[in-house]
Amino acid sequence: MPSTATLSENSRGILFMLASTMSFILSDTFVKLASEELSVAQIIILRSIITAPPVAFVAWRQGAFANFGSLAERFLALRAIGEVGATALYLSALAHMAIANATAIVQTVPLAGTAAAALFLNERVGIRRWSAVAIGFAAVLVIVRPGLEDFNGWSLVALASVAFIVLRDLSSRFLPASTHPLAVSAMSLTVLIPLGLLMLPFEAWHPVTRAAFFHCAGSGFFIACGFVFITHAMRTGKMAVVAPFRYAVLLWAIIIQIVIFGIAPDLLTLAGSAVLVATGFYTLYRERKVREAGAARPAAR
Repeated sequence: MPSTATLSENSRGILFMLASTMSFILSDTFVKLASEELSVAQIIILRSIITAPPVAFVAWRQGAFANFGSLAERFLALRAIGEVGATALYLSALAHMAIANATAIVQTVPLAGTAAAALFLNERVGIRRWSAVAIGFAAVLVIVRPGLEDFNGWSLVALASVAFIVLRDLSSRFLPASTHPLAVSAMSLTVLIPLGLLMLPFEAWHPVTRAAFFHCAGSGFFIACGFVFITHAMRTGKMAVVAPFRYAVLLWAIIIQIVIFGIAPDLLTLAGSAVLVATGFYTLYRERKVREAGAARPAAR
C-alpha cells in the first residue's frame, strides 16, 4: 500500500497540474479577448514585455542564471525555435476559432510526441501505442472536419503548431540537469518579443486600448503562473499519476467557451475530444508499462 507521504506528494502534484491547466487556459482566454482589438503580433509583444521582466527577476533571485553557460546549449536553441513556431501558429489559430476546438487539437501533443520519439529518437513503440496514435489523429479529423461545410482552415494552423510543441518538448529532454526551469521560461518569453516584431509588418496596427492592455497583461500573468505550476507538477508525485490530469484543460476550455463566449461545442467536437482524451490516457498507461518492464529486466538477471 502506498505510504501517506507518497499519497500526499501525488495529491500535491495533481493540484499543481490542475492549477497549471487552469492558468494556461485563462491565458488563452485573455489572448482571445485581446484579439478582438489587437493583432496577434501586438499581443505577443505586449504580453512578453509585461511578463518577461518579472519572470527573469524571480529567476535571478532564485539563482537560475548561475549556470549561465548551459543557456548556450544547442538543444535550448532548438527549444526556442519550437517555442517561437508554436506561439506564432497557435495564437494565430486561437484568434480565429473556438477556444475549445483549438485546445482539443493541441491535446494531440502526447500522441505526436510518441510518434516523433519513435521516428527520430529510435524509441521502441509497439503496435498498441501506434494504434492509439492513429485513433487519436482520426479523432482530430472529426474535430477539424476537412471538406465539410463547417470546416475552419485555422484548425490546420493549430494542428501545425503541434509539430513545434513536440520539437520544444523533445528538445527539453536533452537540456542539462543544471539548466533551471525558470531560466528556460524567462528565455522563452524573451525570444517571443522579436517574433512579434517580425510579424508586425504583415498585420494591421490597432490602437492599444485600456481593455486590450489589461487582457494582454492578464494573459502574461497567467502564462507565468502556468510555467511555475507545471514545473512543480513535473517535480511532485509520480508522473504516471500526475500527467493524466493535464487533460483537465479541455474541461476548462469547454466551460469558458460556454460561459464567456456563449458558444457550446457541438457533438462532433465533444466526441472527438473524448476519443482524444481516451487515447492520451492509454498512451500514458502503455508508456508506464514499458518503463516498468524495462526497469524489471536488469533486476531479473
